[in-house]
Formats: sequence, structure tokens, C-alpha cells
Amino acid sequence: MNNEFVLLENITYGNHERQKLDLFIPKKAKSDCGLLLFIHGGGWQAGDKTHHHPDAEYFCRKGYICSTMNYRFVDENINVSDEINDITSALTAIKNECFKEGFSIEKLILSGGSAGAHLSLLFAYTKKENSPVKPVAVCAYCPPVNLKSPDFLMGISGKYENWKYCILSHCCGVKITKESFLCETQQKALEKISPQSYITESCVPTAVFQGKLDDLVPFEQTENFVRLLGEKGIKNDFLVYENSGHLLDKDPDKSMESKKIIEKYAEMYF
Repeated sequence: MNNEFVLLENITYGNHERQKLDLFIPKKAKSDCGLLLFIHGGGWQAGDKTHHHPDAEYFCRKGYICSTMNYRFVDENINVSDEINDITSALTAIKNECFKEGFSIEKLILSGGSAGAHLSLLFAYTKKENSPVKPVAVCAYCPPVNLKSPDFLMGISGKYENWKYCILSHCCGVKITKESFLCETQQKALEKISPQSYITESCVPTAVFQGKLDDLVPFEQTENFVRLLGEKGIKNDFLVYENSGHLLDKDPDKSMESKKIIEKYAEMYF
């Protein structure tokens, strides 16, 4: 029995077996506290909501309602747009469940790693006006931000190139090969699911945490993304893990620093 928070597990938000979420509610939460939603990574086709349970527990103990969610994996029939719709449905379920528990949830910070970071950014940048809970910030770990760029395919070593043609085909719903990647149809489809395409002056404050040696998401791409945020006047933080790749596991001191940035955003924007 936990004396600090209540954990409601496997709340269903749709008919698919993957459409489930976990909800963490502090026992001393304010009636109008904000929501932190953590979205797991796994290349849009793997992973589980339990990966972010430690993060949810950490911030729940700080007094924030937190949730982790599963979503449908991309394949021949499911694409990123469907995963974005899953976030909308999950937020509706979270808001309803919180209402039952006596909480009014109006503000949202999204966070996640890799594919989860990409989905967090894409949702925050494109669904802010019609989301069931209004995004006020996003905190992204190693996010793919420009999927139509050739540098995204290669990384440092180039060893993920062939896998990326396959997964990007599923993500955007258009067949992508080495020969067709730069064709107009494919580029437009990839642009549609690239968070960088939606940077405007109205974007929510954004924190990005990135490994300098990341072989899946090019560091230079992330640098450029953050630069574009700054040029549009978007409040942003950029935390670099100097010795780490995509797993961010070589700079243990940065882990707590990133949590402090998320906590700062929650204090500022909730």
C-alpha cells in the first residue's frame, strides 16, 4: 500500500489491446493540479508504459498527477496519425477518470523518449487547440524531429538506414525506399509527421535532452531544431549529454538535471 499516491493501472481508452494507460494520483494533490503524460519510446513499434513508471512516481511525489500510456504500434494499417489519435483518446479517459476522483485537469506537459518524444512534440505542436487537456509545454528526450532529412537516415554509422526505410513507411503510410525517399510524395508524407515542420511563434515551451553521440537521431539535427525554436521566440532548454548515445546512459549527472528542468516547467506553466 503506497501512502503517497494512488496508482490506477490498465485503464482502457479504446478497443485495441494496446489502448491502455496507468494513472498516478498524489494523495495530497491540489484539485486543479496539472498532468504530466509520459509516452514511451521503441521505434513506434515496441515498448511499454511501465518504462516511465519511475518518472511518473518521481513527479507524483512532487504533487503532480502523472500518467503513462501504451499506444498502437505502426504497421501496414496503423501509422503515426493513429498514434496521435491515441494520445487524444487517452487524455479524454484521463480527464474523465480524474474528474471521478475530484480533480479538474486543464493543463498538460508531455514527455517521452525517442519515438515517445517525437509523438509528444507532434501532439503538442499540432493539437494544442483541440486537445482534451491543453498542452503547455513538452520535454523531449532524443526526439526525431525532421524525418524527411537524409541525415536522419544515416546517423553516425549508417547501420540503421535500411530499418528506417521500413519503419518510416509504416509511420507515414507511404512506401519509402532508398530510391523513392527524396520523391515529392514521400517527402510530403514525411514532412507531415515531422515536428520541425510545425514550428511557429505559437508553439509551447520546449525542453530537449540529447546525447551528443546519438547514432539514431543526429545531434546536428537536434541542434538545428533548437535553433529554429529560438528564432521563433519559443522558450526552450537544451540539455546535452556529452558522452551518451541514444540511451543517455553515460552521463548519470544529467538524469537529475533533466528532471529538474521538467519540474521547473511544471512550476512555471501549471
